[in-house]
Amino acid sequence: MVRFSCKKLALWAATTSFLPCIYAATQSLPYEFDAVAITGGGYITGIIAHPTEANLLYTRTDIGSAYRWDQKFDKWIPLTDFISFVDSNLLGTESFALDPTDPNRLYLAQGRYLTSNNSAFFVSDDQGSSFEIYPAPFPLGSNELGRNNGERLAVNPFNTDELWIGTRTEGLWKSTDRAKSWTNVTSFPNAFANTIGIVSVIFDPRHEGTIYVSACVPNGIYVTHDGGTTWSSLPGQPQTWDDATLVTGEPALSTGPQPMKVALAANGMLYVTYADYPGPYGAQYGEVWKLNVSSEVWTNITPGRNNNSSPAPFTPQAWPPGGYCGLSLDAKDPETLVVITLDRDPGPALDSMYLTHDGGLTWKDVSHLSTPANDTATGYWGHPIREAALKDGRPVPWLSFDWSRLWGGYGAPSPVHGLAKFGWWMTAVQIDPFNPEHLLYGTGATIWATDELSLVDSNKAPTWYIQAQGIEETDILAAVSPTGGDAHLLSGIGDIMGMKHTNLNDPQPMFGLPTFSNLDSIDFGGQAPNVVARTGACGVNYTGGCAQAAYSTDGADTWTLFANCAPGVNWTVDTTGVLAVDASGKHVVWSTLFTYDATAGQTGPWATSDFGETWTAPSGGLDTQTPNLSADRVQPATFYSFTNGVWYVSVDGGVSYKASQGTKIGLPAAASGAVPVVNFARAGEIWLPLGDLGLYHSTDFGATWKALPGALSISFFTVGAPREADSTLPALFLWGTITPKGIDGLYRSDDDGETWVRVNDDEHQYGGPNLIVGDPRVYGRVFIGTAGRGIVVADLAGAHATTNVPGTGGV
Repeated sequence: MVRFSCKKLALWAATTSFLPCIYAATQSLPYEFDAVAITGGGYITGIIAHPTEANLLYTRTDIGSAYRWDQKFDKWIPLTDFISFVDSNLLGTESFALDPTDPNRLYLAQGRYLTSNNSAFFVSDDQGSSFEIYPAPFPLGSNELGRNNGERLAVNPFNTDELWIGTRTEGLWKSTDRAKSWTNVTSFPNAFANTIGIVSVIFDPRHEGTIYVSACVPNGIYVTHDGGTTWSSLPGQPQTWDDATLVTGEPALSTGPQPMKVALAANGMLYVTYADYPGPYGAQYGEVWKLNVSSEVWTNITPGRNNNSSPAPFTPQAWPPGGYCGLSLDAKDPETLVVITLDRDPGPALDSMYLTHDGGLTWKDVSHLSTPANDTATGYWGHPIREAALKDGRPVPWLSFDWSRLWGGYGAPSPVHGLAKFGWWMTAVQIDPFNPEHLLYGTGATIWATDELSLVDSNKAPTWYIQAQGIEETDILAAVSPTGGDAHLLSGIGDIMGMKHTNLNDPQPMFGLPTFSNLDSIDFGGQAPNVVARTGACGVNYTGGCAQAAYSTDGADTWTLFANCAPGVNWTVDTTGVLAVDASGKHVVWSTLFTYDATAGQTGPWATSDFGETWTAPSGGLDTQTPNLSADRVQPATFYSFTNGVWYVSVDGGVSYKASQGTKIGLPAAASGAVPVVNFARAGEIWLPLGDLGLYHSTDFGATWKALPGALSISFFTVGAPREADSTLPALFLWGTITPKGIDGLYRSDDDGETWVRVNDDEHQYGGPNLIVGDPRVYGRVFIGTAGRGIVVADLAGAHATTNVPGTGGV
């Protein structure tokens, strides 16, 4: 142990966050941060390209902020990983804008939810390498309805310090100082405070003072020709639905077409996609129109209308026929554009991308033509699964969704085995302004691209690939790092179930059937890590077992349904609770989080020793379903819970629990509950992270507890491999603070909490975690599960590093 004087230690503590005047056994070591490769995983809401610099592309996401494409490194670079836990609402990009005259300038409008009072503008002069941040005087909603529309934010090309933004609830706003301050444009006729509001602001680059502003309501497009002094409704715009659009007996959700996306071509044509609902879900009808702004003549150019699309529209067309949203113009040819339908799911036919070279007189159905010929009869447009790979050939296999049965909602698998669905929520699309053969489009899961778009002109299929490397946009719900086996990480993910990562640097397949839309909980046997159990929302009523829970005996390679669900759980349940597997892998306890009205009253977590053939309610002690549940990793049949101020221990596989009042065994009276965290190498050693009350430790199965030293405030806690290979003293990790009013972050202790060092820094915060998980086999490694930036793995940096290494880019 290295000893330090208080004077020396105080100097060191100023830079490494040590507690003062103690033995410093925990060394401050540099870390490197990388994304565990999933590649996408969430909804891509927008893609933009700078008009004067090749390969300068940006993409925005609904919960994972924004990225810049880096051609040299062949991946997307995350731009806002500095966002802190307290500012997590800023980890979503409602809209973005570029200065058309200066490729270095970038503007992001940040804010996930209207209910938060924290939204802001991020302003960069170096393509997002750094930002000035200014609070917004109105709420933003990157994860709200209508997040697919836009762009709401725009730069005035005649005065590039001036920005305009259409808001959801507060009308139209203008800034003359690059987003530092804003004023409401009170001359605009209507605020449209319907939580969707104004979805598009377009400046006419040929006519100073002309601005088109669109709200997501029928007859919602307005124009000014004097810089906003006066406004008028754009004459002639479609105000009611064309009879040819509607299906008999199925009324539209709006009285007329509602603008979704708007684009102004160099030849003076204004193109507009319409739907009857804001999206990205729920749209039933849509149309596409163009306006000659000189003649004020509108033309309906909806693909398929009068059979002007090729191949011919799929028949019989399924309900709903879908709206239109996605729109991109070819910068070199104002008559060439693509539009994309929205919400045709569940099909057939699925959503189609249409390409025209004559301003919408005729169209090619790109989705249809890209689907293998033998599968086009079904209307389920899709890519051959071999195309679900990066351009260098590395596969992104989870995009098959294992061709499982459909669950409720959008997306999910293609029903045709061998196809990855062409897409859903395809509202972000960009024709490369420097190479019109290169087109990118976003989905609810990733970004696809092609370099040979024109092949569809001769009815041939372009080759497609995934161009989402570096984007990690998943919401992590559960994760474990097993004590053995070929994988160091098993994860539970919102929307895309979960994965076994045998290689942290490559995308992996999803877990096999049953497929969960959300995987809520996963656990393994501490001494039998090949035994894994998971539970989650399924939405499908499988026969022959419980569709909400599955177990594996081969390390999560293959899965078997639990014979029966725990009482209270069925295929309609959205949140299924928490599973814990005992050290031997023979006992499973399932806390369903539901009140169970048995004749004897409430019951505690259900126990099984035969994977759901039978379920047993505990006979005494713990009598409530609780999320605060875990298993000992060494001693079989042993489970723990700290709930409602009471410590519970079961040593018979969850059949019964011994209860001890927390205040009688050394726990603070104000403590109500926490998930027990156990040592994977020593039976009966447990930690309780109690938030602002600190961290408590027991080595006798919870019979007695002691507080660890220091003023610890803990949001998340985990343990990892010890510093010394033959030690049973694990590394401790916490996310929180270690001194009063300290810096919120990730900390490590190697000496049982006597000293702590900060692991992350201000550039690696990710909006804070959903969870942290230490690796029991790799010293220093900890996984950070986020709510929009996927899974980050923090590892000790190489021997030559002296400070934390910038990164977190993913593949």
